This record gives sequence, C-alpha cells and structure tokens, in this order.
Amino acid sequence: MNLYAIILAAGKGQRMNSTMPKCAHKILGKPMVEYVVDAIKYQNVEDIYTVVGYQKEVIEELLKDKSKFAVQKEQLGTANAVKSCEEFLKDKMGVTLIAIGDMPFITKETYKELIDFHVKSKSDLTVLTTIHKDPSGYGRMVRNSKGQVMAIVEDKDCVGEQKNIKEINASVYAVDNQKLFVYLNNIQNTNNQKEYYLTDLVSLFYNDNLKVSTYIVSDYDEISGINDQKQLVNLETMLQKRILDKHLVNGVDITDLNSVKIGADVIIEKDVTIMENVEILGKSVIGKNSSVGPNVSIIDSVIIEGSKVFDTKIINNK
Repeated sequence: MNLYAIILAAGKGQRMNSTMPKCAHKILGKPMVEYVVDAIKYQNVEDIYTVVGYQKEVIEELLKDKSKFAVQKEQLGTANAVKSCEEFLKDKMGVTLIAIGDMPFITKETYKELIDFHVKSKSDLTVLTTIHKDPSGYGRMVRNSKGQVMAIVEDKDCVGEQKNIKEINASVYAVDNQKLFVYLNNIQNTNNQKEYYLTDLVSLFYNDNLKVSTYIVSDYDEISGINDQKQLVNLETMLQKRILDKHLVNGVDITDLNSVKIGADVIIEKDVTIMENVEILGKSVIGKNSSVGPNVSIIDSVIIEGSKVFDTKIINNK
C-alpha cells in the first residue's frame, strides 16, 4: 500500500495576535508544525505535502528538508486546502493521511494505529475521534440506528440530542486517495462562511454507501489544537510535564522541576543530573554520568559522557 500525507498549515491564526504563521509558533523551542511532520515521517510515507498560504516562506524554510509544499491561494476552507494538493496526488493509488499543523501532540503511535485500522477495516474513509467529557465547541460524530457514521455536525449546528454526543471529530483522516479527490469536487460552500468544509466528506461518502469508520483515541489531550497564546502556553506546560516525567522514570536526577526546560527530541542517557535553571532543546544528547547546571542552555549539541557543564550556553556543538 502506498501512503501519502497532507498537512494543513496555511492559516494565519488571527487569535494568536502575531504576524507569524500560527503553525510556526514554537513549543519547547520546536515549531508546532514540525512535531506533526516528525510524527508522520515515522509512517513510511511516500510523500508529505504541507499546505501553505499566509507567509508561506516561513513554513517552507522550517520544513525545507522534510516536506514538499502546495499553496492554498485563498483561505476558502479545509476542503479547498486539501484540493490544493490535487495536481500532485489525484492520480496516485493508495491512502492519504490528512493532518492538522496546529495539533502537535498526536503521537506517531496514534497515526500508525489510525492507518493500520483504516487498512484492516477496508474503510474508504476513517476519522480520528475521541470521547470528550465536554464536547462543546467540537464537531460531533452523528451515527444512524445501526451505529454507522452518517455525518459530522459542527457544534453551532447541533440540535436536540446531537448536543449530547460525546464523540468528537479530531480533524484527522485516513482516506482512499483517488476517492478523496473525486469527492472534494462535490463539496459545496453553502454556509455562512462560504467555505468548503472537509467534514462534508463524511456525509458524501455515507450517502454513496462507501465505508466510513472512526478510530477512537483514548487520550483527548492528544488532539488538543492551539488557537491563541494562552493555549500555546498551557499545552507547552502539559507537554513539558510529560517529558520531565519520562526522564525521571528513566532515572534522570532533576533537582528543580520548576526551572528546567527539556525539549521533545532531547536524549538523556543514564545517571545524569540536571540542576536548576537549565534548558536543553533541539536534538541535543546528554551523555551518561554527566552533570548539567546550574545556569546552562544547551541547544542542538552533544555533551559527552562524564561531563560537568555549568554557567554556560552551548549551541550547535556536535
């Protein structure tokens, strides 16, 4: 099976109140869209196309060695963004994974599980979903009496019992590639925003008796998106706790959790002590039996076994 990926990263993100493209904002020193690309690269993908638009040069520079690019010339909705990849993918046989550039916490394991489920279930379209205790603000997965997915209904359009549906759309899809580009042409912009919504694929597939499935991820924090600076800070805090917990479990001695920042790609070997006021970011490696801190910044650097590093900044030392 051939696998392709489309990552949507064309938006400005008005609520960020920044001139920078939303997906270029950093979490622990790494652009949020790069988290998405790195997780998808693990999936043995033939091609990754990142859809760019607002300040496209910024995203293209960040991902220049990791992705190809398609340009969304006008902000006409998510279906229109995917359609910008038509010239590159429409004749390809296989499965296309569609992901969102501002959802950096979906793991490589979850993407793999979604793709594997899609293939094994012989689905035409599989939607990543989760069960959320507070579904307000999210699109709901609407099913018929047999439990088959019929449509995604946006929160503002929910009526009656639809408002009580807890299964929500994570806006990530695995879909038969050729069917994708056929049905994109059937999506209409008959809504107040005059935009073309990718969610309409579900009802179009269902109405034509194509198989629509969902893959439910258990951790709803994983599908958290970022729309403003407050969410960015809150989710960075959540990710940092998970990273620190991982290193603690692996035997790293961290003397002051509140003053230490460690990036997602950092490797710390055994019997390392991290003291106060330390940041370790990028693709840094800390060799075993080392002591780092206090007052140290290490970015994209390798610290050899048995080192003692304090009161310094080290960048690109490999």
